[in-house]
Amino acid sequence: MAAKKTATENRSKRKSAVIDNAQIKKKKAQLVEQVSESDSEISNSDESMASASDSEEEEEEDDNEDEEEHDEDEESRSAGGINKTLVEKKKGLGSKPTNAEIMALNETALLFKSNLFKLQVDELLSETLVMSNTKETRGLDAALKQIRDVLLQLSPVAEMSVDAASKMVRKLGRVCNGPSSIPFPDPAPPAGMTIQLGFRAPSVVNVVGSYALGMAARTRTGFNVDVIAQMPSELFQERDHLNMRYFYKRAFYVSMLYTGLKQSALSESFEMSIDCMRNDLRLPVVTLRPRSDIRQLAKLDCCVRIVPTVASDKFSLRRLGADRNSIRPSFLIQGASDEDELPATPQYNAALSADALMVTHMSYLFEITSVCADFARAAALLRIWHGQRNTHGRKIGGQKLAGGRINGFVLTMVLAWLVRGGGNKGNGSRLSTGLGAHQLFKGAMEFLGAHDFEEQPLWMGDSDAGFAASGGPVLVDPTASVNILAGVQEWELAELRLAARATALDLNASGGSGDQFSRVFLSPDSGDILLRYDHVLRISVPLGPFFAPRHGFNAPIARRLAELDHGHPVAAVQARLAALIGSALESQTRAVAVHAAADDSIADVVHTNRTHVFFVGLVANAEASLRVVTMGPDPDSEPQAAARFRALWGERAELRRFRDSAIRLASVWGAANASPETRATVLPRMAAYLLRRHFSVHSSPEVLTDEDLEVVDQNPPKAALEFAGTGGSLLCLSSRVVDFTQTIDSSLNSSFEAALNGLEALGSELRGLEDQLPLRVLSLHANAPGLRYTSLAPPKPLAPSDEDAYIEPLPVSVEFTSSTRWPDDLMALHKVKSAFLLRLAECYGAAHPEAVTTMVDSLLGYSAADGILPAPDACYLDIRHATSGLAFRLAVYVDREGALLEKRATDLDRVPVLAEQAAAARAAYQRWLRYHVWGPRHHRLMLGLCQRHHPAASQTVRLFKRWLSRHMLLGPHAVSEETAELVAAHAFTVNGSEGAPASALAGFVRTLRMLADWRWKLDLCVVDFAVSTEKDDAVEDRAAAGVWTVSGGMSDEARTAVQKEFDDALAHEKIKGCLRVATEHDPKAEWWGAVSPVITRRLSTLARASLACMDACFGGSSDKHLPQVFTTPLDDYSIIVKLDRDAICRKYEQPPTSVFETIPSKDDDMAVDEDQSPELPKSEIFKNLLPSIQKQTTANVQFQSKRHSNPFGQAGIIGFDPVSMYMRDLVSVYGDSLILFNDVYGGSIIAGLWNPAVAGRPVPFAASIHANMRPAPEAEPVKKRPMALYNKTAVVEEIIRLGEGLVEDVVVQGQ
Repeated sequence: MAAKKTATENRSKRKSAVIDNAQIKKKKAQLVEQVSESDSEISNSDESMASASDSEEEEEEDDNEDEEEHDEDEESRSAGGINKTLVEKKKGLGSKPTNAEIMALNETALLFKSNLFKLQVDELLSETLVMSNTKETRGLDAALKQIRDVLLQLSPVAEMSVDAASKMVRKLGRVCNGPSSIPFPDPAPPAGMTIQLGFRAPSVVNVVGSYALGMAARTRTGFNVDVIAQMPSELFQERDHLNMRYFYKRAFYVSMLYTGLKQSALSESFEMSIDCMRNDLRLPVVTLRPRSDIRQLAKLDCCVRIVPTVASDKFSLRRLGADRNSIRPSFLIQGASDEDELPATPQYNAALSADALMVTHMSYLFEITSVCADFARAAALLRIWHGQRNTHGRKIGGQKLAGGRINGFVLTMVLAWLVRGGGNKGNGSRLSTGLGAHQLFKGAMEFLGAHDFEEQPLWMGDSDAGFAASGGPVLVDPTASVNILAGVQEWELAELRLAARATALDLNASGGSGDQFSRVFLSPDSGDILLRYDHVLRISVPLGPFFAPRHGFNAPIARRLAELDHGHPVAAVQARLAALIGSALESQTRAVAVHAAADDSIADVVHTNRTHVFFVGLVANAEASLRVVTMGPDPDSEPQAAARFRALWGERAELRRFRDSAIRLASVWGAANASPETRATVLPRMAAYLLRRHFSVHSSPEVLTDEDLEVVDQNPPKAALEFAGTGGSLLCLSSRVVDFTQTIDSSLNSSFEAALNGLEALGSELRGLEDQLPLRVLSLHANAPGLRYTSLAPPKPLAPSDEDAYIEPLPVSVEFTSSTRWPDDLMALHKVKSAFLLRLAECYGAAHPEAVTTMVDSLLGYSAADGILPAPDACYLDIRHATSGLAFRLAVYVDREGALLEKRATDLDRVPVLAEQAAAARAAYQRWLRYHVWGPRHHRLMLGLCQRHHPAASQTVRLFKRWLSRHMLLGPHAVSEETAELVAAHAFTVNGSEGAPASALAGFVRTLRMLADWRWKLDLCVVDFAVSTEKDDAVEDRAAAGVWTVSGGMSDEARTAVQKEFDDALAHEKIKGCLRVATEHDPKAEWWGAVSPVITRRLSTLARASLACMDACFGGSSDKHLPQVFTTPLDDYSIIVKLDRDAICRKYEQPPTSVFETIPSKDDDMAVDEDQSPELPKSEIFKNLLPSIQKQTTANVQFQSKRHSNPFGQAGIIGFDPVSMYMRDLVSVYGDSLILFNDVYGGSIIAGLWNPAVAGRPVPFAASIHANMRPAPEAEPVKKRPMALYNKTAVVEEIIRLGEGLVEDVVVQGQ
């Protein structure tokens, strides 16, 4: 009985787990129902695990237990598709669970953390796997047979010289509308080269690769079907592996294959071209893509590749080892000697060996699929996962990107090593052959996320054949003849490692931590480089110096061979760029990627005078990238490293003495007290400096400062490329976009740290008055964006006697020690609070006479008989702080006030006839909570995010607020400041520290992408402030140790509660497409309310348009489209109210006009130079040892801020903003009929949009209509009642009258 009770409890737990995950979409519910009805399919999915257990015993059931067993079976199926044997009783009630039961439970409960995840993966595979010999692929299989027949019947071509072959191909190209030249790799065959090019029909034609192995899957770019055409051995000689001879013959063979296929009937069904395999010019292939009118083939979205190969025994694979040279110097440069020690050509050798071993590799993989039942399905999952993150075919700025050299074959071989191991290096298998596809995929992700193929080479064969000595990443194939990772650059593997690590953390996260399946397999933006990297630099580089010369070159032959070994000049540039930037910025970056634009055709590559576009992506280290000093080596103890450091940085390499008395080289990029804006530009400045110094790439708009430009071109290194004054160009928006957070009135000495110090000083001063106050001040609870790093600009310090156009108040709630003597009447309690503030002002003014205090009580003269519910800020005390120069607004926080308001609202709710009064009381209670409870709690959360966890969060929030305000969508009537902060914070909490942006641009772009794509009607948006904030190094160390658990984050209970509130709101139709952001503390998303559907749709539209503008900047290598991101169109509005700019108090918070210029003026740079001192003698050794008198501190310029007179002559009034008051009045009067928009940061326009439901159609006239109406005689009466229409003209005139002295003009549009 105990065993039965335990089994019942386990079933109950599994059932509750399903209930916890029951908040799923209709599609997910259908999946569960489908699996429940298809028991045989579930059993088949678990067959591989059941094979590892004992043989199944025959089961006997009592007739009385039929109903119970049926319930158990249904329960088990809905819990994730556990095999039927888990729920059927064994012989005897107390039998122990079998191995199959334990493994299946681990698969569903422990591995996937969510039963739904397994169902989703199975459904994904059923939809994406492409299997041969099926009804779906009947047309493709027939086409492949037709291709085979055509290839085997091609006519031979007698051997001829290179010139004769070129003429023949040119002639055939004109006949069949094909290429006019042979796709020779670089370098092309020299004149007079003794080589004969001929053609014979392929000796073997077979389908190989993923399609033949049953692991082909539809990805974002479709799928490939590889057909090998083995070239006859008689076409080659024994030493054709040397000096590109094999690849020349291969190129001619491809041309003849193309011509033969083009002249066949296949040209009616396929579009044909010649492309490069793995972006290697040495490996051209013929590609056939189905024409769109051939529907049966076109809907498959496949690409057939005809790949020429050679017999595996034709060339000695030993001569093609990674340590052997196959390109002689004399072949490249006339007169060069071949007797010296020759550098190896590992990539060249690997490309040839891979052609010879393609069938061997397929046989090896086929053997593994026969041993591991789910190997093919796991390989398909890897292809789908990689397809979402691969940049191949993606566009940025209208330019297609080329893919990398990591493909599905590489990932499949890695998985094969994990399953089989091998070699004489002690490499045993890591994953069991009995695991399911999901387990294999998860194991591969964990391995790829932690393994470094360069530091820990892998062997599948029995000998390394010099692979380890050749350097670079190593994964040796089963024959020990070829390095599968040859040609894969280190930055590609670093990117793969970061992506796999993020996926592994997702797969090991708790079941309630969001939709892991969508993030792993369905995220459409995983390959978007603007979203992937913190900084993106678009550069154009001339390719001429990277083409192999024939008649001498000043570069060492070893370097030329190394560049030629890449197989493509673009790949050579990528490798050199990645090596330069990666080594120089190793401590500041986690990864450096160099993506190249795709070539239009293979013929474009041979144009030596052209420039090519590259996109350098930097994944920044959040903390190290903000440092202004890059430490170098000690020149005495490390002279060689010091020489490299000086060659790298040139005049930026300075000898400095540090506080620990160490004397080291360093490059300095700013002062120690540099502003966050200056620090945010350090990393792109360093990258731009390196690119200009070593690649002659000039940035426009200029990223470098005047100080950088003075030294960057001095003493260029010998290895720098010389472009004869035609260097490339560079575009980087990271530093450019931050300029939009500037204001006209930006103060050099204002900072958030100074504001926080001022608040701390005020708290100490108030606590020092405890002997003079009835109650001691317990704490101060700030609730101001300027005190949590999220205001547009840091609070501006002003002397207490100074005036300004607008003095920003910083709200602070003052909490006193608890007391039972607070009144129980709300109005009486308000008057006691007012008395406390008066006493506080008196005592503080006496103790600090230099400060200015102002007491405000908006309910002075009212009593309880008036029935007024006091607002939380009905009385407050303004203090112009003398030390910090800031204006703090103090309000008293009393717990009893909230309890009284809540009780009043509850009591009124019980009386139906007092519903209106109850709603007013409930609103008053909500206002009190928002001011004294929710606001300070939100303040603490955002302060922790910006100050301690994510340095880039502050600039991201500020930039997003500027974007909202420029589009007139920020403010209490549109998107509140707190909601804007939560939306921006989502980018930093959605994936924890592993995927958090480290720059303002990255955070801003991800925020816009979220607004553009989020489905507010269907998907819950949660900001998890408890998400893991581990440092990047800690995550890497944990991954290396095999620990993939994620610390921090919302608990399953909290996330379930948030999801339940969302589902309830969805069921009661309370959402309706409104933007709403929930948190663990605010599961109902009621703190700041929901954004209206109209504004939500406007946000989505503007976000998509803004992303398109930034994308266009990278397409044209210019920032001319960037100002459009912060310029809102006015054509869609009904009326435009133009305000008098001279009457706008906050106009100085507008961005300076210079940021809207395509090339910003250098005068607008707000950064402070480190040294504003006379020039020191050149004999000075340590540049940082300056006289202290020459350094200016913040204290010396404490109140040097710009000051302006108030346009209304209201000097000293804190928070005086007539425009906001005007907007408040307009919304209160016309809010139902007119939606109003305004830039809260000093905008000079108020835009209005008529509500068509109120102002767009006539209604029957009634005396109860609370609106300005006019007769509508043209409308037909309803029930003999005349019709009335909203009087828009009169309303516009009222708006002008209300804004007298403020309104300059009104424009009515779209009548």
